[in-house]
Amino acid sequence: MKNLFTTSIKILVAILLMACSSQYDKKLEQALERAKENRQELEKVLDHYKKDSTKLAAARFLIENMPYHFTREQYYTSSGKEKYRPDITAFDGFQAVKKHCDSLAGKGYRIETHNKYDISAIDSRFLINNIELAFNVWKKPWAKDISFTDFCRYILPYRAQYEEVSNLRKELMDRFLPLLDSANVKTPLDACIVLRNKIEKIVRYQDTGLDLYPTIDETYRSGIGTCDGLCNFIAYVMRSVGIPVTIDQTTWVKMDRGHCWCAVLDNGHFHSFGENLAPGTHARSFSETRSLRPAKVYRQRFDPFFTADYGKNDDGYAVYFKSPLIQDVTTEYLDKPTTIKVAIDIDLKENKHSNQVYLCNFNYNKWTDIALGYRKDSICYFNDVVGDNIFMVADVPDKNSLRFITAPFYVSTEGEIHKFIPEVQKKRSYTIHKRPAGYKEPHTLSYWDTQSKSFVSLKYISETDTTLTYNNIPENALLWLYIPIHMYNQRAFFLENDSMRIY
Repeated sequence: MKNLFTTSIKILVAILLMACSSQYDKKLEQALERAKENRQELEKVLDHYKKDSTKLAAARFLIENMPYHFTREQYYTSSGKEKYRPDITAFDGFQAVKKHCDSLAGKGYRIETHNKYDISAIDSRFLINNIELAFNVWKKPWAKDISFTDFCRYILPYRAQYEEVSNLRKELMDRFLPLLDSANVKTPLDACIVLRNKIEKIVRYQDTGLDLYPTIDETYRSGIGTCDGLCNFIAYVMRSVGIPVTIDQTTWVKMDRGHCWCAVLDNGHFHSFGENLAPGTHARSFSETRSLRPAKVYRQRFDPFFTADYGKNDDGYAVYFKSPLIQDVTTEYLDKPTTIKVAIDIDLKENKHSNQVYLCNFNYNKWTDIALGYRKDSICYFNDVVGDNIFMVADVPDKNSLRFITAPFYVSTEGEIHKFIPEVQKKRSYTIHKRPAGYKEPHTLSYWDTQSKSFVSLKYISETDTTLTYNNIPENALLWLYIPIHMYNQRAFFLENDSMRIY
């Protein structure tokens, strides 16, 4: 009986191993099929490492995940289809680059964007070189204890986001490895701190004036870039010397637009850092500065992260945080998130095909989706959201555009909800101070009308050089002061105890 039991276990294990191997090979074969004419190049890499199981596994990791990745190619195209990308290092600063780009538009040039997928474009020589360089730095004191899984995810990758693939890995490794060797660092965090201090002297935050997605080479040669360019460059440099780094990002909820920064993996935990903020200081600064507290934080991955219900009941609306390469890491930051539970305010009978809903924040003069949730009956749920913010919920019944299904609401840090449903029959008076004082451009005060689902302007009763006075502001209204020439950071607000609470 014992022998029969042992034999049965062995057979079961063999079947499981065969199933795992079959699934493993299936993923690789699917990637190779996607490569089409480039398949032979990728097979050269697999053949090159057939006698080295560890490097072969690393090669498979890259190839299997390459179908998810692409270069966002952007350039100017003339009417004669001539492609042109300005060299920002050939110009004297932001204004010169911007003037040149404006002149291109005046001559009929237009920006074109194409996605060039890695699986059909990257050759064997590049991949083998990248793998060899990554394994060389994995031996370093600060990297040698990193697991193979984390090595593959945060050191091995040849790209950070959607930038043009760079050939600078060897050059950057040769330049910065001596710095870490001489510093005698022993951990990824210590290595990151030393190298970040050096990088801070090489590149800085500054708009290039070029409205094209940045390349690593441009950022390196020019020494400037905005957050995407700097993050891609910093992550690439860190990985080139064996420091496991990834990129985190947010859409601001108390400022306009968004931001990204890097995070280093050390002893199982990620430590965020930026171009001007070191690990430790960075996370504290976000938590201690009200305008910097992110409601949601997402991490860029090289390999996909599939949740148990990924893709189920999807409404077809394309948004970046649905990507399997984007992982929600809000709980890793210092501000305690909450679960939002908010009731819908319209009849949803015509949207039966999906229960997906979107949490939206007023950003850059429009409502922008920042998180995915679900609806159960008449209640919408959003997990792990940092409160003390104003949101509104939308769904997408037509696969293309947001439809607002709740009134705007304020959510406290504990998840308590207060909806802004204007009481149009109850009016209040308030005096708005112009920004800046004495500014002559027209100021338009509006409130969010839950019936029309739009901001409706209000008329003032008196005006001075510095103020506008109103006596017709609905009670419990979400307000917005619009100044045409000052488009940036015109935040929504509400009145509380005769004071403006701006969000």
